[in-house]
Amino acid sequence: MANAGQVLARCFVQFLVWGPEGFSFVHCLKHLDVFLRVFVRTIFGCLLATSLIPAWVLCLLLKLVLSRLPVERRAAFERCFGRMLIVILVVLWRMVFTLCAWIRVEVFQQEVPFLGAPGKPAVLVMNHTCFLDAVLATSLAPLNRSSDVRVLVANYVFKIPLLGTVMRVMGLPEVPFKACAGGGETSNMTVEKNLMEERLNAFNDHVRSGGVGAWFPEGLMNRGDPEILQEFRAGAFAVPVKTDVEIWCIAAVGCNVCWPVKAAVGGLPARIGLKVFRLTDSSHKLIEDLKDCDERAKALHIAGLAKSAVQEGVNELVAKGFSANPGMVKRS
Repeated sequence: MANAGQVLARCFVQFLVWGPEGFSFVHCLKHLDVFLRVFVRTIFGCLLATSLIPAWVLCLLLKLVLSRLPVERRAAFERCFGRMLIVILVVLWRMVFTLCAWIRVEVFQQEVPFLGAPGKPAVLVMNHTCFLDAVLATSLAPLNRSSDVRVLVANYVFKIPLLGTVMRVMGLPEVPFKACAGGGETSNMTVEKNLMEERLNAFNDHVRSGGVGAWFPEGLMNRGDPEILQEFRAGAFAVPVKTDVEIWCIAAVGCNVCWPVKAAVGGLPARIGLKVFRLTDSSHKLIEDLKDCDERAKALHIAGLAKSAVQEGVNELVAKGFSANPGMVKRS
């Protein structure tokens, strides 16, 4: 794709060579469209990167402080620092979306406070179409609950400059996909089982202590039809089986228009619809009739219910006119 300077140069050369009479306004408009798309993506990318710099600098300062603290105080200090870092990112990412007025985000939410009361165990699941999903979900978290949120993140994401360092300090658990060892997303969903079990146990302990556990049950980004969900994997649904939690869902349509799944940087003009709702105030109510079943069967049952609810939310957003297809606006 041509950069912004090349696009402007083409229009200028066309005007000089053909003169006012031979100048094609329509042709130039096409170049202008390319220029604007490059321009807004550049602005969005710069703002997003800039939002990470303060957090990254704080992470460097943390290393300096930890080196001077007694060993027995380091873990507690790092946890508190991580919680503060999450709140800072929530505020900064909200500012990014406020400044990028060409990205319209419309949220349809229940009157029940999102993620419930502080100190109450909860989990959050969302359909996954692009990298923007995680940024949007994080920015939606209420400030009084944002520091409680921990998101399961694929190991390849930790290799991203700036972001990887910040996520480690935030204490986000890493999903150990085997095929991601060399970096980059993979279609292979195989994980290191022992390591994954260990991290899921720690993840569950965090939720049980009153935290919020969040993940994308589809596992990887949806590269097919974004309006049709992929299967919800049962793995992390062991958490609402072991611990009685509120289950919250976000159905999103249009994120992939703003940040195409294969693009390195997002920020394209888009109208994004988000339906935020509570599936249940007690996960154990959903499995009352499965007392004789094993943990995996219960997890699969909850995963199926969550998938159906999120798919219904996606369908409602599409009916409202939101679309996951670039350049297309559906009308109800």
